[in-house]
Amino acid sequence: MRRHPALSALLMWTALSATAAGAAAAPDAPPDDLDALSLADKAPTEPVAVARPWRLFIEGSLRRTSIDDPDPRYESHRASIDGRVDATLTPGLRAVFSDRLDLRHSNRRGVEGDVNTVREAYLSWAPTDHQIIDLGRVNVRHGSAYGYNPTDWFKEGAVRSIVSLDPAVLRENRQGTVVLQGQQLWSVGSLTAAYSPHLADKPNTGTFSLNVGATNPNNRWLLVGSTKFSDKLNAEVLLYGGEGIREQLGLNLSGLVGDATVVFGEFSAGKGPSLITQTLGTNADKRFHSRAAVGLTYTTAFNLSLTAEAEYNEAGPTRRQWRALPGINPFGQLGLLDTSQTLQDLPARSAGFVYAMWKDALVRRLDLSAFVRRENETRSRVQWLEARYHWDRVDLVAQWQQFSGSRQSIFGSVPQSRTIELALRFYL
Repeated sequence: MRRHPALSALLMWTALSATAAGAAAAPDAPPDDLDALSLADKAPTEPVAVARPWRLFIEGSLRRTSIDDPDPRYESHRASIDGRVDATLTPGLRAVFSDRLDLRHSNRRGVEGDVNTVREAYLSWAPTDHQIIDLGRVNVRHGSAYGYNPTDWFKEGAVRSIVSLDPAVLRENRQGTVVLQGQQLWSVGSLTAAYSPHLADKPNTGTFSLNVGATNPNNRWLLVGSTKFSDKLNAEVLLYGGEGIREQLGLNLSGLVGDATVVFGEFSAGKGPSLITQTLGTNADKRFHSRAAVGLTYTTAFNLSLTAEAEYNEAGPTRRQWRALPGINPFGQLGLLDTSQTLQDLPARSAGFVYAMWKDALVRRLDLSAFVRRENETRSRVQWLEARYHWDRVDLVAQWQQFSGSRQSIFGSVPQSRTIELALRFYL
């Protein structure tokens, strides 16, 4: 384990050397992995530009965390290798592989360990221009909201390594689900069917484990129909179920209002256990629960995007239920937070979420991102801020996150109250 701080330092020194030698032009953003079903790459804007079928970067970070403990701080180091390949094998046949290795060391025992995440590994076959069939580990993502996605059912148990609280990063870095998935496309819509088989009963925390017990714990299926009512309004209807799972109905809506504002709504409903029931492992009857996220995103003329979102989770605890948990189980509150993190579910009944992203903020090549989530039951908050400066092939990143509130509140009871991290990313 002693090799990890040295490796982190080596990566950071290498990136700094590249920074000094690199040109001043800003790099293109790394390929976006949020749409596993895209038919083809967009044409390059310049005839001489050749899109690479792969991207690879290495990253080193230093982190300091403040906790509620007699030893109030600890340091950790991380060295990461992140790569993705999306190659055309033959006309109509693609192979996709995406992987991330995080080597982590901390001076606090039991805090972190090495984790390899196989995010995607699948073949995609397009027998016609209007049909796609995927087989393998696919990161199936759904949802029109940004901070909380009630219809993104395959997110449960999918995150093995948290390197940022940014919802977009959490969606990008999670494990995919082993599925057989087919999609039929029309000019104004599509129909998708996915089947995820049972492959293992329990998660496996081994460093290089495929961890299919987390992503494929039972037989599950998903049907999705989408349509484009107009150039300004899109809708998606989802039906999800499986072995031991009551059917869940979902709806996604997004629309353009004016030239700079997008409104969205995401809803799901169905019978299932509450977060408290899952935390305590009781056999209480499954009740009907609804979840929702509604909001809007406004983009200014100077590259600042602001998102405001209202979030609701009927399966989350009320203030009275949260405060009663220690009387049922002394570690019940921490257990519920752990359960909500594993399921990537909202740990409170309702919350407000505000997210801001500013490209080229104040100076060129400096990007700022931040969010605040305030839950309404116990009035606590989680806050996150990132500053990222781009060179030719290097990013310098500073992150800060904090959980605020009374010790009896939901986010205020998180032991890791404050974290500061400095990282360097070098694109190969």
